[in-house]
Amino acid sequence: MTKDRFASSPFADVRVSDLERHELINLADIYVEDYIEKYEEFVVTGKRRVDKHRWQHVKSKDNLHVYTERNRKVLSRAGMTLKDSLSATQQLRPSSTVLNPPVVLSVGTFSGELDDLMYGVVNPTLDDMRIKASYVHGFGSAAALCSVLEPTKKDPFRSIVIKWIAVDMPLQSTNLVKSRDFVFIEATGTTYLSNGDRIGYHLLHSIEFPQTKPLPNKIRGNLSMFGCFKRKHRQVIENFAWGIVDAGAPTLSVWF
Repeated sequence: MTKDRFASSPFADVRVSDLERHELINLADIYVEDYIEKYEEFVVTGKRRVDKHRWQHVKSKDNLHVYTERNRKVLSRAGMTLKDSLSATQQLRPSSTVLNPPVVLSVGTFSGELDDLMYGVVNPTLDDMRIKASYVHGFGSAAALCSVLEPTKKDPFRSIVIKWIAVDMPLQSTNLVKSRDFVFIEATGTTYLSNGDRIGYHLLHSIEFPQTKPLPNKIRGNLSMFGCFKRKHRQVIENFAWGIVDAGAPTLSVWF
């Protein structure tokens, strides 16, 4: 069953030139730097406190907490604008069908070691995706379209891949609802904060190629999501995740 979800890519081969590869690596690095700056601001300036005027609590599980950014009216009363609250990496393209889709923030801790977590996050090939998918649910099919940067023995967590994923939707079997799909750049790796602390990261950001035009039986969504992970102490990882998803229709909730 899992294997069928990765039978083949629905697109023509996606290939990148050396120049395009260099540009994609730089693009991913810019996105990662921007999000890490947000994390350091949260830790250093915000003292890991969530601004309740800006963020509304959605749910918690153990020591992880999820918030969604309040709407435009609430932000205005707090002296903020939506444009100010989003970084350049989170401004979805103009074709986005949902006006100002919500931003989601997840903070807290969970059990584990950083290197073990990063080995689980990195899946640059189709075979890796098949293995990881055996315990991940909620999507219909997926494909690795093009490898931009592959892990090495020296840097086993550094990876940049162009991927496609289709998300299962309720009632789609009735033909009343079309499934959603996303084409995105996925970047993983480890780096260091300004204070020298080592962190791992996982970035997903929508991207387009001439070969990846929207499919007739799906609605193309847009996303920008980032997870930042730091070893707090033995068997405890600090998590900071920030994301925005436009699933292609205002009636849909955020997929995060």
